[in-house]
Amino acid sequence: MNRFFSPLSSLLAVTIMAAAGGCTSPLAEMMVTAPNRLNPYVTAANPLPPIECLVGVDEQFRVQVGPPEATLSVSIIEPSDSNRPKGTILVIHGILARSLWMLDTAKTLSNAGYRAVLVDLRGHGRSTGGLLTFGVQEARDLSQVIDTLEDRNLVDGPIGVYGISYGATTSIHLAGRDRRVKAVVAVAPFSTVRDEIPHFGRVMVPGIGWVIPEQTYQRAIDEAGRLARFDPDRDTALEAIRRTSAPVLLMHGTNDWVVPHRHSERLHAAAPGHSELVSVPWYGHTVIWIDPTSEVARRTRAWFDRWLTAPQI
Repeated sequence: MNRFFSPLSSLLAVTIMAAAGGCTSPLAEMMVTAPNRLNPYVTAANPLPPIECLVGVDEQFRVQVGPPEATLSVSIIEPSDSNRPKGTILVIHGILARSLWMLDTAKTLSNAGYRAVLVDLRGHGRSTGGLLTFGVQEARDLSQVIDTLEDRNLVDGPIGVYGISYGATTSIHLAGRDRRVKAVVAVAPFSTVRDEIPHFGRVMVPGIGWVIPEQTYQRAIDEAGRLARFDPDRDTALEAIRRTSAPVLLMHGTNDWVVPHRHSERLHAAAPGHSELVSVPWYGHTVIWIDPTSEVARRTRAWFDRWLTAPQI
């Protein structure tokens, strides 16, 4: 991860300096450019087998999605016991990451009796795709992944989604468009790109990021939406959480300076009838992913057991 952030931060700094000079195009392009196009350590010609195959997944395959066309890498972890899965849960990583980073979460869910489905989002890890849409196209992709899971007889029980950060927002978008999703756990999601992207730029490139006027950020977001074909005002997690009837558990650290806690507060306020907000004291954006006290894992299992497990008669 550190190897990646060094070239990314440098590129982000150059982009922000260009934007500070009055040109929004470099900043807009940076916003929607997939990590695999920026990461010098990723190559489509990698001759090695998928690392997921070496670390305990039960099945690994690729799914064609789109338009725009992309190929997503999907890994399956079956329940640790021999019983039929209680449910099927997609596990979605954050931006600049890949599904492998979510392996512990997936194994925790499989140990709890669920089939865990790890997905590299478009433009991440071993998946292709050149542009990001902050959860909009990514949710369409995941609906097609669910189609493929059904075709392969890999959906048992109700479907849930667990996501963190960018993946959390994507999970909410997925629930907002696909009624097959019956429960969501969203850890540290952002509510709108208009609020999060300027904040992210200022946090990731301290000093330089603050030079850019808010108006410039917002014009760049408009242009980014045109480039990647999404509407930054209409296509938000706030709208998506209102559309879904699936119960959504929002968990957010009170000390998160990457995606501030207020984002989950807004999401909960937008759908108070079918969402619950758990504020985790002192946790920051990275700490909540590491989950040193297992608070996130405990509440996640309880949420899915509550909403995905059929009631006993």
